Amino acid sequence: MKCGRFLKRHGGKKLEQMAVAAGDLYRRSNPTGLQRVFIGIPVDKQSQRLINKLLKPLKESPTDIRWVPENNRHLTLAFLGDTAKSEIDSLIQTFDTTYQRRSCFHYRLSGLSRFPNASGRIIALSGQPVEPLEEIYQVTRKLLDKNRIDFDQKSFRPHITLARIRKARPVKTAFDQHTDISLDITSVVLYQSTLNSTGSIYSRLKETKLAQ
Repeated sequence: MKCGRFLKRHGGKKLEQMAVAAGDLYRRSNPTGLQRVFIGIPVDKQSQRLINKLLKPLKESPTDIRWVPENNRHLTLAFLGDTAKSEIDSLIQTFDTTYQRRSCFHYRLSGLSRFPNASGRIIALSGQPVEPLEEIYQVTRKLLDKNRIDFDQKSFRPHITLARIRKARPVKTAFDQHTDISLDITSVVLYQSTLNSTGSIYSRLKETKLAQ
């Protein structure tokens, strides 16, 4: 009985604190029932292997860097942010007709560097704009405009984020490298980003394969 009263008194309080913390985390990651979403291009398996090989020596650096998990790597076409379920449903319904007529293509990732400039806190792979990718981007803009969905309209600078430098301080590690990784672009994905205690988890709400 004494043990039961102790658990009721102290264990219950601990459970209550955990529940409050979980609720706070849910509200931060899913405010007012909205879902945090973006449209992007996934990284194929062969490119993932090449990226892992490229990053292996850099990950041994003592620099305070948070590396993006392999499963979270992607090339962003449009960031929508917190979006209503009704708008997401509209996107899903028109996703196939938007992208299915577009053909697969290869995109050369020609450089590793800090982003968006030499002092940026993002480490990314990037390449030069090419017509097929620019067309996919423009089609994405039209899809969002058609559905009257707001999105981040910064100039399109195709890149794959690989890591983030945690603190704004001088970094001695040299990241700039020429690369020759051919990204095999075969699909476009509507991703949901969910925040948890260790970071963000990306799940695929809708994926449309491009024409072969």
